[in-house]
Amino acid sequence: MNFHLEIECPGSIQLLSYLNLLAEPLTMPPKSTQPPKNWPPRLPYLTSPLYPPNFPPETLTSLHFRPPSALEITAPRGPSPLVKITPILDPSHPACGQSGLFAASELKPGTLILRYLGEVHTSGRNDKHADSDYDLSLDRDLGVGIDAAKRGNEGRFVNDYRGVAMGPNAEFREVWDVGRGERGMGVFVLAEGRRGKGRGKGIRKGEEILVGYGRGFWGARRGVDEEGKGEVEEGNG
Repeated sequence: MNFHLEIECPGSIQLLSYLNLLAEPLTMPPKSTQPPKNWPPRLPYLTSPLYPPNFPPETLTSLHFRPPSALEITAPRGPSPLVKITPILDPSHPACGQSGLFAASELKPGTLILRYLGEVHTSGRNDKHADSDYDLSLDRDLGVGIDAAKRGNEGRFVNDYRGVAMGPNAEFREVWDVGRGERGMGVFVLAEGRRGKGRGKGIRKGEEILVGYGRGFWGARRGVDEEGKGEVEEGNG
């Protein structure tokens, strides 16, 4: 994957200085804000990604180069007015007794719902994130993921469509956050197909937002060693 930096910098020293200034505040714990209704009381709520102190500097630098395929977004911080976290009480729902993410208003096809926030991490030996149900791949080549198991935002409550609906109405897509100058993942309403046919039809107010976790996710939980274990289905644009 090719990257380019959309600034002019005459020398390598200046470029390195710029990247250091850009990366430095991102390694600090994001400031908290008032979490949304029904947020778990003991779970930290994030308004921006969390980079641990030992995050590799060279990998951090790579995340500040925009991939051509990433969608430009300007994501507001804090709870999203487009969604609400709702306890699931339906006994037939696979996540009964837990919570889901529901549309607070009508959402048109292709709408950015919110960024998926959590701890940005790299994979390796003894990866503590390997068994997380909230770990979303950001860059497979770099081995970078976003894990919302212990901290995150409303995105962690997006459930899989299996056992709930005929198919997903939302998808994960890579984004470029213009305000922060960094790569990330966003939750989008499925876009319309060509000529407005097929794929997304939008999400009605009060409807649950559902994605496809992928066969590997469910295979791993049945003890099946499948290719793509633990990966979430992502949109292709």
